[in-house]
Amino acid sequence: MILMKYLGLNKKCGLFILLFSISVCCFSFQKLNRDINNNDLKEIEEHNPLPETIYEEWRISPKPANDVIVGQNPTALLWKSEKHWNNKEVTYKVYLSQDKNFSKENTFVSSEQKYCFFNPHKKLASGKWFWRYDIIDEDVIIVGKVNSFIVDQNSMIFETPNITELLSRIPKSHPRIINQGKNIDSIRLKAKSHRIYKTLIDLGLKVMKSEIYRGPVDDPDPAKGKAISIITSKEIGYFNRLLEAYVLSGDKNMLDNLLERTEVFLGWPTDDLLGSQVLMSLSTGYDVLYDELSDVFKKKMLAVIKNQLVHGLKKWPGLMETRQVENHFWQMEVAGNFTAALATIKDLDESREMLEYMYELFLARFPNLANQEGGWAEGIGYFGVNKSSIIDMPLLLKKVCGVDIFKMNWYKNLADYYIYFAPVGGRISGFGDMHDRVVDGNVGHSMMMIVGYENEDKKALYRLGALLTWNKTTNEKENWFEDKLESIEPWYQIINSIQLDSTIVEKPKKMPSSKLFKGVGIAALHTNVLESEVNTAVYFRSSPFGAKGHMHANQNCFNLSRKGEPVFYSTGYYTTFADPHSLTSYRHTRAHNDILVNGMGQAFGHEGYGWIKRFIDGKRISYVCGDASKAYRPIVDKQFIELNMQNGINPDELKSGFGDAKLKTFERHLIFVKPNIVITYDVLESENESDWSLLLHCMKEPKEITDNSLKLVLDKSYVEASVFGSSATKLLITDQFYSPAIDIKKKYKSLPNQYHITSKTIEKTKKMRFLTIIRLGDKSSEISNFKVVNESVFQLGDIVLKAELNVDKSPSISIITDQDAFYINKLPEGTYENKVVLIEKNGSKKKMY
Repeated sequence: MILMKYLGLNKKCGLFILLFSISVCCFSFQKLNRDINNNDLKEIEEHNPLPETIYEEWRISPKPANDVIVGQNPTALLWKSEKHWNNKEVTYKVYLSQDKNFSKENTFVSSEQKYCFFNPHKKLASGKWFWRYDIIDEDVIIVGKVNSFIVDQNSMIFETPNITELLSRIPKSHPRIINQGKNIDSIRLKAKSHRIYKTLIDLGLKVMKSEIYRGPVDDPDPAKGKAISIITSKEIGYFNRLLEAYVLSGDKNMLDNLLERTEVFLGWPTDDLLGSQVLMSLSTGYDVLYDELSDVFKKKMLAVIKNQLVHGLKKWPGLMETRQVENHFWQMEVAGNFTAALATIKDLDESREMLEYMYELFLARFPNLANQEGGWAEGIGYFGVNKSSIIDMPLLLKKVCGVDIFKMNWYKNLADYYIYFAPVGGRISGFGDMHDRVVDGNVGHSMMMIVGYENEDKKALYRLGALLTWNKTTNEKENWFEDKLESIEPWYQIINSIQLDSTIVEKPKKMPSSKLFKGVGIAALHTNVLESEVNTAVYFRSSPFGAKGHMHANQNCFNLSRKGEPVFYSTGYYTTFADPHSLTSYRHTRAHNDILVNGMGQAFGHEGYGWIKRFIDGKRISYVCGDASKAYRPIVDKQFIELNMQNGINPDELKSGFGDAKLKTFERHLIFVKPNIVITYDVLESENESDWSLLLHCMKEPKEITDNSLKLVLDKSYVEASVFGSSATKLLITDQFYSPAIDIKKKYKSLPNQYHITSKTIEKTKKMRFLTIIRLGDKSSEISNFKVVNESVFQLGDIVLKAELNVDKSPSISIITDQDAFYINKLPEGTYENKVVLIEKNGSKKKMY
């Protein structure tokens, strides 16, 4: 019957004469579980009303609970911290059973522990499980509430050794870190025939000739502090290159230089970002040089390492695991302290406790800014800073401890994250800190190499090869590929005897044009994702994580690039983590292709969240829909309230662009009619009469601006954008930031102007709809002709677009081309709320997420 309706529709419209494939999305909305922070978050469904947050800054809700079906088996159990919420040092005991009464014979009972998590390690039987944690406060036992979850037969199996098993696998003798569990003599023997051997030796000799830095490691002046951080990072790199060269050569002159550098490091910090790198270097040096150090020198090194372990064990267990975002801790401190504990496991009593904490924590919380589906909530720009925890620590776990972390689903999807959101030779997605500095997609070399080899991941190796061959000229010297490869994880290559040839990297035969990572709330829609020189890319973000850490307040934002060149993109400069420009003109919603309500943007923190409701990847039409209805609220996140106030920004003053917009609805529908038309349809409603502003941003000044349209001439593209509304609007443009960009840390050569376009309503309304139509081409003659038929019908060449802009009628949109028909909420033969239909001529059935 439905097919007959479609056949009738097609005959009536005269569009199709052949068979059709039909993709129908009928959304059955389920209750949004409080255990949304699941390792395998599959979807965020509509909840009426929507919850105040999806992710809690400090955990309150136990996980898993409320009969959620867990995505990974076994699943970690997590709960709130008494240390954080009640300032109490307590211990916990965990009970896990398929018997809700926890009978002795059928219940696992843990030993007392400080941590607010528990890993069962072994596969759990399918069915319903019950668990609770008891709080032991001195002599008082507080029996916990019973929680339940379901293990499905389809849950991903990921078993791991417990700490006793793990410790038994660690080699008893030194070294064990730099050689990654391999025999050091065997490494030396094989290394001599490797093409990188001489390069590593030469690097070590070069380091020996460099002057050792003995100056300060910080300065209160931001610019001087930044300059010093570059020097100290270089010194750490020198030390590690020299250590590698010494391992290979045994040159005693190198040993003397290493000891001098070690003496300097003993006076440097061992916590936070710099300190974690120092700690890893000291620990690796201790491990490598163990048999050659005097007892006095060993004691000095162990004293520094022990001091850090004691400090961390006092500060973190029972607390840090319950905070969702703690950037420096997860970026480097986890890996740094794990490495230190592994290097000294037989030499310091504190090492066992630290090793256990970091190992169990990693299993319980990784990936802490994503789920097993993949992606990263803070975006590509800052992603590489996490390499120590994402790659270096898992390598040690696999090679030294026999725990193959790379078999987690998240790693299996890592190549796709890079390919779709940082195309080689293209523009990165542009969400989050550093998007203005890490602009092109030529990133991720190290991660792709290691994941490619550890998982035999052909897609990751393809990307690595594509990175190395990008922009290759015909007159490159014969060994150009090997020369480029030498700089990518050379030590990993040499100890694993890796020989990569440019001819063996196979291009994936089939790659979908678009990709959704719903758990982190990002989508990428492409025309040709593997060929950036001809690709048009549309990126979309509406994230359950909100705007915490290095994330920005840009739910329902999109970025658009063509042929690797930004068209409409997020603006501003990452001057610092928090200064007036960073807070009001970089992180703030006004810096993105988004919406302002009464001049107000979205809340910083997890509270300012969005989520992706729908997604279709069609052959010629792709679509994504985000909901940011809960994002426009006052800031309640204490960190960001304090950061604003410290910078003279009162987050309660409306003029600052923060506050309660009383927003009821913000749905953005983004449709990409490939290869050259992007359409956004925004459905907005507030409790109060409001001013509405639709924002577009670009790097070059637009031309021929009218009340509702503009033209943009770029180096590679010609662009026309038109904005229509349910109420009258006027287009405004400025090249000024709300707060000027001041290069406090001297990071930039220059801070060129950027252009900010606002389509602002003339009168206040409770409801508003915006329709934005962007047409692209190489030049003006190549873009489709455009005609406004009436207030809801638009002709774009052979394409008919109908969009309901009357706020008194239900929102709907349709696009009819010579090959496809696409409908949101309404079909010619009836209205269907919350449904999307794509009908393709000669297409295959499309899956809807």
